[in-house]
Amino acid sequence: MSNLGDIFYLAVLVLAASAVNGRLAWPDAPYGSIVAVAKLTSRDKSSVVRGSMALVWPRPNMGNASVSLNLTGALDQITMAHIRLNATDTPIRLDLLPRYPDTAPVPLNPPLSFRGIMGFTVPFDYLRVGAWDPDNDHMSFIQALQEGLLYVSVQTAAMPGGALQGKLECQSPCMFSIGGGVVYAGR
Repeated sequence: MSNLGDIFYLAVLVLAASAVNGRLAWPDAPYGSIVAVAKLTSRDKSSVVRGSMALVWPRPNMGNASVSLNLTGALDQITMAHIRLNATDTPIRLDLLPRYPDTAPVPLNPPLSFRGIMGFTVPFDYLRVGAWDPDNDHMSFIQALQEGLLYVSVQTAAMPGGALQGKLECQSPCMFSIGGGVVYAGR
């Protein structure tokens, strides 16, 4: 029976990896939303874990914003996941796991491990994004997203700099569309 379980696990990994290795599809989103995706790859090439992330931020007063993260494979002792600027040790721009009561990052205790498929969705709003910005400005997040400066990091106890990472790619026009016009962040 153990062999059958191992074969099933391998089949799930192969199917999920083939879906992740292809071009990521844009998620469904209300008209005028900011939409971004990231393909998450392991920094440890011997690891069998992959993932994807989708961010949907509807225009103001048009619905809830959320980030969905999906992982396939196996990963031990996840301590946190977040969106940050393009380099390790740069400031966090949005916390995903765990959600902090303020903006002081604290790792999961105990850490989370999984084998198979794991996913979660977290809500956010402009106040949550703004709280992580030094100037308390959510538009800085949108501008960094437009400029391709944000990435997703899933950290573990063994790899605190990020076991999985992926650059966020924003769907054009990467801004809120309002009444046929657009709102450009930071301009």
